[in-house]
Amino acid sequence: MDLFTAQCGYNAPTQTEKNLAWFLPRPKPDHYKGGMPLHCEGWLVGLAHEILGKFDIKLLNLFCGMNQLGVRVDLNPEVKPHILGDAHVLSSLVSEKFDVILADPPYSAEEAKELYGTPPLRYKVWTSECEKVLGDGGLLIVYHKNVMLNPNPKVFRVVKRVFIGNRTGHLPRVAIYFQKHG
Repeated sequence: MDLFTAQCGYNAPTQTEKNLAWFLPRPKPDHYKGGMPLHCEGWLVGLAHEILGKFDIKLLNLFCGMNQLGVRVDLNPEVKPHILGDAHVLSSLVSEKFDVILADPPYSAEEAKELYGTPPLRYKVWTSECEKVLGDGGLLIVYHKNVMLNPNPKVFRVVKRVFIGNRTGHLPRVAIYFQKHG
């Protein structure tokens, strides 16, 4: 290790093990407004399998839009979710525990209203609901345009951050993997 690397801490585990960057250049064929880039959903879930060290997982896909994997939850009946409902009362909608929750919420109150016709989201409320239906050791993956705060540091720790570029001229997204203590 050279002196510069030793002094700046570049090889620290937070840099070499916790952070990733992906480039997914094409939109999905459905062109769903606010949807993830092509392959993003599969890659995010694949990384969850790797982190948990198991392939057989119970996945809840919250704010699912046109996502296809797991038990899909959304307020929009047009996307044909398995569960039509509000994330703010998630624990009253599902009675089972999940290994992974993939959440792709609207990025702002304006976007919630304009794109989806939904009320503003309350981050602490819906993440608290996720905490109730996530099993011990499970992962809450929050896909957003901002680096989101740990919803409850007493319950979750950050295990991975993935920065996702999707096309030239488009803002990158961030997926934060919060693991529930257990």
